[in-house]
Amino acid sequence: MSSNPPTRIAVFCGSSPGASLTHTLAARTLAQSFHRHSIHLVYGGGTTGLMGEIARTLVKLSGKDAVTGVIPSSLLGVERPRDKDGAKGREKGKEREKKLPRNWARRMGLTVGGGENGVAKGKKAEVKAEGEEKAKLLLDNEYGHVTIVPDLQARKKLMMEFVRDGGPGSGFVALSGGIGTVDELFEVVSWGQMGVHARGVCVLNVEGFWDGVLSWLEKAMEEKFVRERGEGRKVLGDVRKAGEVVGWLAEYDRRRRVEREGKERRGR
Repeated sequence: MSSNPPTRIAVFCGSSPGASLTHTLAARTLAQSFHRHSIHLVYGGGTTGLMGEIARTLVKLSGKDAVTGVIPSSLLGVERPRDKDGAKGREKGKEREKKLPRNWARRMGLTVGGGENGVAKGKKAEVKAEGEEKAKLLLDNEYGHVTIVPDLQARKKLMMEFVRDGGPGSGFVALSGGIGTVDELFEVVSWGQMGVHARGVCVLNVEGFWDGVLSWLEKAMEEKFVRERGEGRKVLGDVRKAGEVVGWLAEYDRRRRVEREGKERRGR
């Protein structure tokens, strides 16, 4: 039996379904692709909008163990307004929480404070898991396993660490969303530039939703404010079809490993 961690892909997306049904269909199609490729989903832990759609679809196809959600306690009543028992999410959720064991991070496959998988060579990840005694686990058969953390920053750090320590092809993708989605997306882009993780980051550009952001990024690169992460490895990938996300991240990871091995050979 292999001891390799699963391939984990974090999905950032809106807690709203958006104005067009196309956004919901893209989330559903992405979940189907994850199922076909045995991908473990890491997401924001909500039950509404695109978040709820991708988690619910993948749980139906692959089971609850294929989904890990991370949500701040302050957003339980917003992004999980009703739990599966029909009670108000925030109050009922608190009753169903349980403290995580002290060795929780390692049991979940995290190397707290850095690790070989996904961390740029020669760099030590400075982002660490928030205090384990503060994290709590909310079990949900419909939306996977959801960890409740103290705040938004803890959510972003923990999601990043799940992906950083995942198997080959792990990475990040942003679907359509609002300000929170953009914040999460560029946090992991920044961490990638700093060497905190070495995973690929892309957007699923449904109907040109991300065109404006990509145009700005291209201009910033032309003006030498942003640089590429390596040979043929984009800061932010532009993926137009849900079924191509897994392949794009796998190819990014392959290029990263080839580049690293080349540097190691030249350094001998």
